[in-house]
Amino acid sequence: MMAPARLLPIQSLFLPLVVALCACGQPATPVASREGPISDVSEDGPSCERWPQRASRPRKVVVSHPYDADGYGSDLYEVLDLSEDGKLSARRALFQMGRLAFGRIVFTPDGEVGLAAQDDGSIGVFRFDRFGLVQVVHRAFTGAGYAGSLVMDPLGNRVYVLDNEWREWGGGIYSVRIGCDGTLKSEGLVAAAKRPAGMSILPPPRRGDPPRAVLAAADVLGSPAGNDVHLLAWPARMPAAPVVISSTSGFGDDLSIVSAVARTADDRYVLIGDNSEFSGVANRISVVALEGDALRRVGILTPLLDPVAIVLSPFANSGIVVSGYGNAIFRLVYDPASATTPFVAKGAISYVGRRPQLPSGAELIERGGLRGRVLIAELAGVRQVVFGSDGTVTDLGLFPLGTEDDLGSIVGAIGVQP
Repeated sequence: MMAPARLLPIQSLFLPLVVALCACGQPATPVASREGPISDVSEDGPSCERWPQRASRPRKVVVSHPYDADGYGSDLYEVLDLSEDGKLSARRALFQMGRLAFGRIVFTPDGEVGLAAQDDGSIGVFRFDRFGLVQVVHRAFTGAGYAGSLVMDPLGNRVYVLDNEWREWGGGIYSVRIGCDGTLKSEGLVAAAKRPAGMSILPPPRRGDPPRAVLAAADVLGSPAGNDVHLLAWPARMPAAPVVISSTSGFGDDLSIVSAVARTADDRYVLIGDNSEFSGVANRISVVALEGDALRRVGILTPLLDPVAIVLSPFANSGIVVSGYGNAIFRLVYDPASATTPFVAKGAISYVGRRPQLPSGAELIERGGLRGRVLIAELAGVRQVVFGSDGTVTDLGLFPLGTEDDLGSIVGAIGVQP
């Protein structure tokens, strides 16, 4: 029996058409990167203390370029500089790992090591040395399932790999240890699951309690049938299997294809996006309440076309939904005092210049002077929007990395140092 086909996000079906309609640009040459032998991770090696860097500082932004100048697949990534006051600049600092058309690039808490779940299910790993140059650690690490997405452990000493497949084909949560030099070592499957598509790690409810996580999956471990959102408690010592504390049905049916998961800054709600175009149901967002050790479905926000990313304000009063097919950024108003309708969709935000073009991944800066800044990957560059402490959402416009007919500059995934 053949494995079932993997379900792709909407813009993956549309982006090749965009590429075919564009003219060709000039190919880029990798520069300012280093790749060399990396030492192996010892099974009983010391754990690294990956403390966050200064909250207000210059940061590195990394984007993937999934196409070359002729429209064929590319394995290039680019490093951008984000100044302390929020200005982006490009040095054409490129490096190569594996192809990544869309998604997230995650970092360890100190911002040193970056990881990407690549199109072929492998994990690309790079690190910044003390001179700010990129060192590729793994171009394509395998052995921890088929990596659909990555979730960084808050301590930064391991990353959780979500294999968004059926159980019979390896679906579940895998644990991967991150060495002090960025090298990976698989710790194996810690929780079998069906189509685990997104996870958010919560702080423990009380000091000394094991950490918890909210997982969007058709099932996990021994969860009740028909529930697709689960509250997990992780053991004090890892790697080991978590325990399912609570489960609920986020959408009330089995028709969703999960595209995004986001948690409010006050840890009271989780939003889950569905961008299936095959179900006959309008695209939507499920709002699930976190109430102690229980989950409760609050309601559905719909229609919200192709919610490829959801970002919630660190000020706990607003949010945005990035619409890939809709070429739009929608604003959400969050009222934590409302138990029945905590979120209301308010339509598209006002843009500086032209509206977004095939936006996809979005990353939030939660600390320092740029707290509330969101960087969004688009067809021809990176857009920045800002959450205000008063609930406003302000567009700062697009930082272009090329033109729409320069295929080599198309942006796929994005990541920002914490």
